[in-house]
Amino acid sequence: MTKKVRFGLVGCGGIGKIHADAIALLAEAELVAVCDVDIARASETAAKHGINQVYASAEAMLDAVELDAITVATDHKHHFVPAMAAIERGVNVIVEKPITVSLEEAHSLVEAAKARRVKLGGVFQRRFFPAAQRMHQAIAAGRIGRVTVAECIALLGRDRAYFARDAWRGTWKGEGGGALMNQAVHMIDMLLWMVGVPTEVYGRWATLKHGEYIDVEDSACAVVGFDNGALATITATTTLESIEKAPGFRIAVHGAAGFTLGMAETPELTQAITDQWPFDPESAVKEWAAAERGKPGFPGFHSDQLRDFAAAILEDREPTVTGLDAYRALEVIKAVYLSEARRRPIALPMSAADRTEVDRMTSGEES
Repeated sequence: MTKKVRFGLVGCGGIGKIHADAIALLAEAELVAVCDVDIARASETAAKHGINQVYASAEAMLDAVELDAITVATDHKHHFVPAMAAIERGVNVIVEKPITVSLEEAHSLVEAAKARRVKLGGVFQRRFFPAAQRMHQAIAAGRIGRVTVAECIALLGRDRAYFARDAWRGTWKGEGGGALMNQAVHMIDMLLWMVGVPTEVYGRWATLKHGEYIDVEDSACAVVGFDNGALATITATTTLESIEKAPGFRIAVHGAAGFTLGMAETPELTQAITDQWPFDPESAVKEWAAAERGKPGFPGFHSDQLRDFAAAILEDREPTVTGLDAYRALEVIKAVYLSEARRRPIALPMSAADRTEVDRMTSGEES
């Protein structure tokens, strides 16, 4: 019988339930244990999936159960501790976005995973959209020529009720950021995957609508330079009317061969579609769109990513989304915050001193 990857789940809230449902769809993996500080919530998830291993902490679960991997689906602030606990025990770990709220902690996870030779991944399930796969493959094959410029856009709607749902939402202390950290991080990862390794960020952010009840940004813009010479812009806001009525996510990449590739997730939380594609007849693009438009984004693509992570363990290869990928997406966001404070571009990768400074600035601990 083919070995199945034995997963433990850390965090049984909304996104944790999606992870549990996603693993249940896999032939390559099984969920064998869950943990949550709220035991009743953990027990509910365990009962749904026929699991009898329920714990109040990741450390207790890791010490009691033989696991191949854990998936961390807590709120942002509580990603680091269970992830590091797994790495220290030689257990592979995949972490919801953002990988942590602290750049220094994220750096520590990447270095520790490398030293212990365990797999570390970040959850960016949108990479597994057919439109994203199609676009990435064309760029990697050189079909658009040298990448010149790109646009990464997150035009989203959030209201007061959204931020009131959990105490950590909309706070530096609990969330580590706003429109960039919680929402646009998905498209920032997509941008880096499509274009390359970022080397410089010049950004600005502001709180223009939700300032009465959040202390993080609800709007941001940035210019990113890449090691291959390409340039890109990032635009993110949560000030629009609603999730359903806002344009959602979009990314476009342009090349020196004269071609543009684009995809759009409209509305947010549905499957993205190809909206610019010069290589096939328009009828083919319309056929893709008809098959993919409006389809749900959860939990199927989480399942695709967790399948890839399980396969990476079984095949002893890197996952499609590595810990370093997740770190770089976070670093771009932190660079926007630091650039706002210094009013100048920030070079990447950041120095240890810059990591420390921006973590202090965005910790919510300053008076």
